[in-house]
Amino acid sequence: MRVFIGETVKIMPEIYNLHQIVDEMFPVEKVGEKINRMIHRLASSIGIKSRPLAVDFSKLPVNQLKKDEYHPLNWGKMVVERLSEKIGKENIGFLSVSYNISYHEDFLPNLASQIVMETGLKVDGLPEEIPYYGCASGIFSIKSAVEYCKRHNKAAIVFSFDQCSKIGKLIYDPSNPYFKKTIKSYLLFSDGGVGLIVLPESLIDKYEGKLIEIQDIQLGYHPGKKIKTEHGLFILDSNIKEAVPPIVSEKVIKPVLNRNNITVSEIEEWALHQGGFTILEKFKEKEILGLTDSQIERAWKLLENYGNMSSPSCLLVLDSFIHENKEKKRKKGMIVGFGAGYYMGTVLYQWV
Repeated sequence: MRVFIGETVKIMPEIYNLHQIVDEMFPVEKVGEKINRMIHRLASSIGIKSRPLAVDFSKLPVNQLKKDEYHPLNWGKMVVERLSEKIGKENIGFLSVSYNISYHEDFLPNLASQIVMETGLKVDGLPEEIPYYGCASGIFSIKSAVEYCKRHNKAAIVFSFDQCSKIGKLIYDPSNPYFKKTIKSYLLFSDGGVGLIVLPESLIDKYEGKLIEIQDIQLGYHPGKKIKTEHGLFILDSNIKEAVPPIVSEKVIKPVLNRNNITVSEIEEWALHQGGFTILEKFKEKEILGLTDSQIERAWKLLENYGNMSSPSCLLVLDSFIHENKEKKRKKGMIVGFGAGYYMGTVLYQWV
């Protein structure tokens, strides 16, 4: 059975300039002028211009949502309502929710179940919740949704989000051994989500124009700890750019290309996880993948404008491809997600 992505929807809180974020998170009165200036210099060197964040800066160092509408349950409800408008809830039988960090604290019943109950979805089986699979978790959700569609000939909703501003308490003391280790993560990671609807061929008449057909999916895992939390704080190893891209290329990208007799140059849309600018650059190296500047351009631009959104970051790039007004006939694309664990995954698709 052929399976398609009908549409996507992105959810974002308020967007802030990165230097505004520095002054809100590390104000002079808390860290002193010298440390504040140092963090501003680091922010400039990272290259990110702005980030969406759901946190209430006035409550820091306590991490609290700025608005009730930013709560993951409300985000999930918005995603379901918007994605069911064209197809009708009666044609949707499955929901998969994936994330790593969330402001959702009332976790029983789980978030997926609460979204189902609040929206009135009539699911055929267990709503799925996939937490802590790193920045590849959205692809694990897509895999589950595709399998459901093929078995039941009904549509499925995927909702992948992260609220990275929730993790860890801000450290203001430069003598704390975690002070320098965590600053980069405070400057890099964002809040937001992407929802998408996966549907069998029997339901594509509900949508107009070109659609994405999912052609292949590859999931992978390689044990590694250069991306981790420690004592509730997010830690990125400085050597991550050397370790992760080669593994991702060998385990989940090249197998899909080889299995489908496709070359790297034939993939025009690369919805790459924006782990960082240096990581994106590594995928240009010939021995790793050999992508061109134009192939990583979209991921680069979205990293610059929104930071690293974690779980939904590769889906944010996909969403940008879906909503652009360009001729899409027969174009091929690949969604690539990877993160802590290391969990990783790819989705090969073609516009039809």
